[in-house]
This record gives sequence, C-alpha cells and structure tokens, in this order.
Amino acid sequence: MSVVESPAPASAEPAVAGEAPPRRYRGLSVAERSAQRRERLLAAGLDLFGTEGYAGSSIRVISAAASLNSRYFYESFSGREDLLYHVYQAAVRDVAEAIVAATAEAGTVEDQAREGLRASWMVLTEDRRKARVILLEVVGVSERLERVRRENRHAIADILMRNALSLAGADVKLSMDPVLTARSLMGASMEVLVDWIHGDVHASREQIVEHLTKMYTAVAEASVEQG
Repeated sequence: MSVVESPAPASAEPAVAGEAPPRRYRGLSVAERSAQRRERLLAAGLDLFGTEGYAGSSIRVISAAASLNSRYFYESFSGREDLLYHVYQAAVRDVAEAIVAATAEAGTVEDQAREGLRASWMVLTEDRRKARVILLEVVGVSERLERVRRENRHAIADILMRNALSLAGADVKLSMDPVLTARSLMGASMEVLVDWIHGDVHASREQIVEHLTKMYTAVAEASVEQG
C-alpha cells in the first residue's frame, strides 16, 4: 500500500541568524528523509529483482514494496534500470569487500584461493537475491550495465591476480599470462554459480569451494615456469 508522507511539526533545531529554521519531518531533515526513502527503494529493488526478476518488477510495484508513493521513486533514480544499476553495484561491493578482508592474512596461494572463494560464495549463497542480481538480472539490460558488469568482473579478477603475484614473489617467471588466467578462473567460477542458482549443481557450498580451490591452486602452479 502506498504511503504519502506528510510533514510533522518543525523541530526546535537552531537556525542560522536571519534564516528560517530548517523544516523537519518526524524529527528528520529533508535530506535525511530523502536518503531514507532511497534506502527503502534499494532494499525493495534487491528483494524484487532478486526474486521476481527485473522484467517483472515495475516502478509502481517497487514503490509499493518500499511503502512509498511512486512519485518518490524519481527523487532518487532516473528509472528502473538506474535502480538495478545501484542494487547491482551494492551487491558487487559486498562481494569485493568480503574477498579483500578474507584474503588479507592468507600465506599461500591455496589459502588465498580458499578464503577468497569461501567469502564470496558465502555472500552470494546466504542471500540468493544478490547472486541472481549479479549473475542473471543485469545481463543484457543496457549498454551501461553490460559495461559495468565487465569492469566489475575484471576488477575482481585483478584482485585475485595481484594477491597471487604478491605471494609468488618478484623473481618468479610465469609461463601463462596472469590477466588471462585470472579472468578465465573468474569466468569458470561464475558459470558454476549460475548452475548452482538454477539447481543444476547439487554439491554443497564447501564442496564447491574445495573443488575450485584445487583448480585455482593447480592453475597457479602450472603458471610458474619450471627450471
């Protein structure tokens, strides 16, 4: 049900001399209320895009889920695609931050792979909505989303590459291109996750993490030039 917000009495917040006191609604400033509405729309977007899908979620439905009149939608977002963009970016940021935190203390390439994979899969499998948004709902929606999707995928692959190279040491000689290797591993991991979302993979999260860890470690070892 939509809610049309109405102003509450202004607070006694002190004003700058010569100016009218800032108008407040239910104890919050106009900017604070706007930020609050934006967060409600982001939460509704994640829930609907991650369950019903982008195509089936209209602005009216999203606004109703956020308990807002539809006119407030355009206060924060230019359209439905814009909301999806920001929902997607927030989910990717959660994954990237989890990987960076989890791999900070890893002492070997194998530990690094395991902890990074476990952290990213934890974020995405504990909240399937984020997995669906990242891997399914943004695909093919717009040129902007396709561009940022590639950029984010490459950025996370770069994290993996830099972490692995930092452990390998400056003197190591590689027989495989590190950028191509990292992106190939990222692509493989994402496809496994897509299959998991669709129910085509029945292994547990820990089994998948261990499988991918062995694959990452084997590729890392094969990348080092012998002799």
